[in-house]
Order: sequence, then structure tokens, then C-alpha cells
Amino acid sequence: MLEILKATAPGTPLRQAIDGIVDLGRGGLILIADENRAKEVVESGFELHTRMTPQRVIELSKMDRAIVLDADLQTILYANAYLVPDPEIPSSETGTRHLTAEKVAKQLEVPVIAISASRGRVTIYFGPHKHTLRDIITLTARANQALRILEQYRVTFDDLSRELTALEFEGRVLPYHVASIIQTVVQMLTIQEEIERIFLELGEERELMELQLDWLMLDVLDDLILIIRDMQADKRDPKEIIARIQAMSPEELLSTEKIMEALGYEGTEEVLERTIPSRGYRVLSQIPRIPLSVIERLVERFGTLQQILEASEEELMEVKGIAQVRARAIRIGLQRLKRSLLLWE
Repeated sequence: MLEILKATAPGTPLRQAIDGIVDLGRGGLILIADENRAKEVVESGFELHTRMTPQRVIELSKMDRAIVLDADLQTILYANAYLVPDPEIPSSETGTRHLTAEKVAKQLEVPVIAISASRGRVTIYFGPHKHTLRDIITLTARANQALRILEQYRVTFDDLSRELTALEFEGRVLPYHVASIIQTVVQMLTIQEEIERIFLELGEERELMELQLDWLMLDVLDDLILIIRDMQADKRDPKEIIARIQAMSPEELLSTEKIMEALGYEGTEEVLERTIPSRGYRVLSQIPRIPLSVIERLVERFGTLQQILEASEEELMEVKGIAQVRARAIRIGLQRLKRSLLLWE
């Protein structure tokens, strides 16, 4: 369905054809399938095998029956095609055109587009799925509304991120703090997915909004991965943990206990009241020109951010890849970061 939404986005040849049919005030039925699959339901029609252009599809739609396009949308296979799907296939539609489209889509598991003559409504059927194309004004309004919500989440994320960093320096991170920022990021990722689905339908109309989305989500997923690496109780792949959290119900997502269980902790009251020592991945990543490989060796050598903070330059230089200049840069970078947090407070 995502692929066919891309193919029907504004600016694409197929969308130009659909819009032309709607402008004529006529109905239409477009089957998209390779020839062998199409022959399973095409009982009669004009076999064309001609190059697909929006203008040709619009003209051919003046005949009452279906137009069949190949799966690559490059060739018009049939015009005025009489489609006869299996009568045993159930359908919830009442109109002849939409009923045929739904049954064919279920039978062949291919996209079928039905265009209503009376209301100009365009419905895509694909297997058991159904999607009604929305106009650009509606889609733009939906996308802008979602972006405004995401912008509010971004402000919350930035505040929680600074608070978490300050708590990491002080060694006072509680499960609640970890769960709060993880919950916020997962909500942001959900909104991002919804916006990206809308963008598929917007096509070339989405460019400016796409830049805004990229800016709002800048470094968010990378930070989430580093937070999980800092706080998880085991050595599982952070992406596996993220997938588990994203699969939670809304009620589970709001539970600190469930988030901590996903991180590998027992969801007991004792664990929820205990501070969690940060390993320091995320804090160290904020120091310029410190490669992740060096950060990993630092964490492996010292274990926690507190131990790294207490280490002397000589002790830091014992880690492979850290000479005197880099050791000094790490210590100065951590001090500057700590001072900046004090100014923020």
C-alpha cells in the first residue's frame, strides 16, 4: 500500500491521470497487475499494450469498464476491460464499481483504484486493505497539525535531555527519569511515522514540511540508542529494546515498570527507587571530535560516567586511542558541559 501511495502522490503520472478522470466528472476503475495475473479476472476488453501516459488513461476512461496497467505503470494492457472476480469473495461495498474493485484486489492481492463518478472520491484497494485518497488541502492541514504536536514534544525532549545529563553528572538518575525521556522519544517516533505516511500522499508538495520534520527529529533516535546503552541492565542490541518498547500498548508505555523491564531490570519497588549509574555514552558523545570507538573503550575501561569523571589525565591516557591532547580535551569537554548545565538551570 505504501508503494501505491507513492505512485498516486501529486505530480506522478498516475495521479495526473486520476485527477483528470475526476475533473471530467466520470467514474473509473484501474487495475494494476502483470498480464498473467490480470487475465484471471479480465473476461473481455480491448488489448492495447501501449505506453502509459496520463492523457491516454484519461481518454480511455471515457469507456465504462476498467483500464488495466502493468505492475510497473509503464504500459496500458487493456481498456474497457470487463472484470469478473470470484463471486464467493466477500465485499462490504454496495456500488458496482467499488464492489468489483474490492473483490479483484482481494482475489489477486494487487492494487485496484475505484473513482466515484458522483463524488469524485478515489479509493485504493489492495488485498484486504482500503484507503481513500485525501485532497492536498486536507493532507497539508493534517501534516502541519502533526508537526506542531511534534514541535511541542521536541521542546519536552530537549528539556528532559538536559535534565538527564545533569543528573548523570551528579549520579542521581532514577528509573523515572529514564522512562520519561524514552516515553517521549517513542511518542515522537510514532508521530514521525504518521507524518511520513502523509508525506507519501503529498508527493512533491511535501518538500518544506519534510525539512521541518528532519530538523525536529535531528539526533533524536541516535540519542535514544545512546540512552539505552547507558542505562540498560544487559548487553542486548538497543534496537531490539526499542522495538519491544514500540510494541507496547499505550498503557504499558506510560508505565515506568514496563520500560525498566524492557531495559532488563526487574519491575520491583526496590529497583524503581534505586539510582542507575550511567555508562556515559551519551554525555561523552557531546564532546567534539571524540570517536565512538574511543568512547566505547573508555566505558569498557572505567565502567561508569562517575569513574570517567574522577579519572586523571594519566589514567585516561591508558586507554587506546587517547593521547595527552585528547585526554585533556575529554576532561575540559566534560567540565564545560557541566558548567553549561549550571547556566541552564
